[in-house]
Amino acid sequence: MSGPGTALGVSICGVENLDGALEYYGDLVGLDVLEDGTWAGKDFEDHWHLPGGSAARAALVGFGESPVGRVLLLEFDASHRVRVRPHKERAFYGLFNLNFYCYDIPAAVVELKARGYEVWSDPLTYNVSAQAGQPTEVLYDGPDGIIINLVQPAGGGGTAVAEMKAYLDSHGVTSRGFTEVATSSHRVKDRDPAFAFHREVLGQEIFIDATLGSESTNQLWTLPDEARTRATFMRGAHPFGKVVLSQPLNYRPPDFVPRAVAPNIGYLAMVFPVSDLAAALDAADLEPDGLVNPPTDLNVPGIGNRTVAVIRAPGSGARYELMEDDVPQP
Repeated sequence: MSGPGTALGVSICGVENLDGALEYYGDLVGLDVLEDGTWAGKDFEDHWHLPGGSAARAALVGFGESPVGRVLLLEFDASHRVRVRPHKERAFYGLFNLNFYCYDIPAAVVELKARGYEVWSDPLTYNVSAQAGQPTEVLYDGPDGIIINLVQPAGGGGTAVAEMKAYLDSHGVTSRGFTEVATSSHRVKDRDPAFAFHREVLGQEIFIDATLGSESTNQLWTLPDEARTRATFMRGAHPFGKVVLSQPLNYRPPDFVPRAVAPNIGYLAMVFPVSDLAAALDAADLEPDGLVNPPTDLNVPGIGNRTVAVIRAPGSGARYELMEDDVPQP
């Protein structure tokens, strides 16, 4: 791909109840409801491989005019829906979490607990690497089985984390003190094809590449004591909308990718804008079953008419949507 790399434009989540989800993303996180309504029709049914007559209540939430880190919430009208991630499962292959930056994690944890959210551990400040720097993080069970990761970046020292702190200071936060989705994790079985796709097709570059395996970080992520995980942060031209390609090195979590389909409840898809969809698909070198939906004109809630293709992401088979659109800039 020539030109600046793209970023994660939209995370698509199936929700049990749209009103309840909006209480979280709007009232607690402070994201703006950019559009809400009903998504239906043959194009919708074909896009999600649903039977005739299907529909979904839909709401796109984001931070003002920011073109990245938005979340499309879909409450599918279906008689049978299951959760992509069963409760208590905290390590699995597939689309893994939503990550928001904030300035005061301890205060956020107090409010989360008061509202009944299950926080996994005390906040942890740790050194990712000498080049990456020190964030403070906490994880908890968000609505609809979505894992939420709060990150408080520290400034100084010329590290990658300090760079994020500087951007956070200039970018600002919602009225509730959070950003849009700054990063999202994708736990892969094989990092190499996933990395090649993000670099060659999406034009992203490595922002942080580290192997995590300390006792404290394993406790943070509730992993086995001896677990080692390679975390490769990929970033486009925009500082937010990063994707972490996370590969377990010495443990094998369950695979929830087959469950992440409509009309189920949970993290269903990542959407990446690309300036030339045909060129992106030509460069993708997909497996024979890698193209789920060919390029199709689609009216996406909150975004409008776009040409969209759906693929199985290299490295895991998770659902990626490539949308012909302007590549996000900071």
